[in-house]
Amino acid sequence: MWLDWFSSRIATDVGNSLADHFMASATAMKGRRAPRPGEQAQAIQSLLARVDSEARPLRLGMFRKAKLANSFKWRLLDRGTDPALVDELTRMLLLRLS
Repeated sequence: MWLDWFSSRIATDVGNSLADHFMASATAMKGRRAPRPGEQAQAIQSLLARVDSEARPLRLGMFRKAKLANSFKWRLLDRGTDPALVDELTRMLLLRLS
């Protein structure tokens, strides 16, 4: 049906999953006394690889991409991630999806 086009539950779930994955990587980095150089870049590369494997095959339209990005952004903000980093990660996510 044409109403399935507006269903955004899958996009929301994927956005939350991506945010949880990034938070798990970031929490592992904060657990150490002195983080190694390049760990944040490695976590970002891991996030982008998951975007390629989980989100891109869904072939989302504009509405679903917006829902995915919104759920990703708010999950990170709710977990206490720096807002500047969240904005940058969301931009990277949207660029990767386009």
